[in-house]
Amino acid sequence: MRLDLSKAIIEHPVIDIELQVGTGRAKITVPRDAIVEIEGLRTGLKDARYTPRRPTRPGGPTIRITGTMGFGRLKINHARR
Repeated sequence: MRLDLSKAIIEHPVIDIELQVGTGRAKITVPRDAIVEIEGLRTGLKDARYTPRRPTRPGGPTIRITGTMGFGRLKINHARR
């Protein structure tokens, strides 16, 4: 599963994404200035791969990712531009 939010027009300060992944991979690309919270995500075998990034400008959206990942893996990237 791939979700690319890098060019999305986000009009709300907080976006909630709920994942239900058994096996396989999920990759989410978020806007450059987004703040990502993954505390509500439960993982089975593998942990989520995310390195927080310092926002380049204030006021970016907060993206909260919750749900469960069985044997899959989640990778989160910030857009380069």
